[in-house]
Amino acid sequence: MKDSHPTEEGAGAAEERALARKYGLRELVFPESEQLKTLCRYLTTTIDSGRSGPVPKTAVVVLLEFLQGTLNRQYITKSPTMSQQDFDLLSKPYYLSARIVSKIARDKRDAAVEKGKLYQTTFLTIQQLIELLTSMLDPTCPWMRVKRIPQTVLETMDALCAYAQLYPEVWKRGRAL
Repeated sequence: MKDSHPTEEGAGAAEERALARKYGLRELVFPESEQLKTLCRYLTTTIDSGRSGPVPKTAVVVLLEFLQGTLNRQYITKSPTMSQQDFDLLSKPYYLSARIVSKIARDKRDAAVEKGKLYQTTFLTIQQLIELLTSMLDPTCPWMRVKRIPQTVLETMDALCAYAQLYPEVWKRGRAL
């Protein structure tokens, strides 16, 4: 019999990766805490100065892969052979992302997100974060070379930093905010 409340911090993530392999889905690996600290430090420095310095590429690549995999989890459907618990665990990363995005929106006092549009907003926000990370890896990115980074890019960087800081906390608690 499985313990429904694993004592190890990474046990839930390991179980999620094993289930993803079992059902042929992309395994999600969230960046390590040092990578997140480095990425958030870079983002904070860039937001404060308005200029881009050296990009922590390893952290960017790992977070980019995680966000792309999370976005793909929105489209999974429950097969007849899949238990409800397995389905819930596999869809948990996108569900938690939806909760985090709504918290970020509340914290910024944006317009209230209607309940029916929450997942659409999450999709669009994660898509923006993916585009930001992809452009950070692109050496020909125009805003990386200009003297001042556009305000919209800085706002997306701020949302990315908040997302990267909130996700590990939410995952450890195993529930939404």
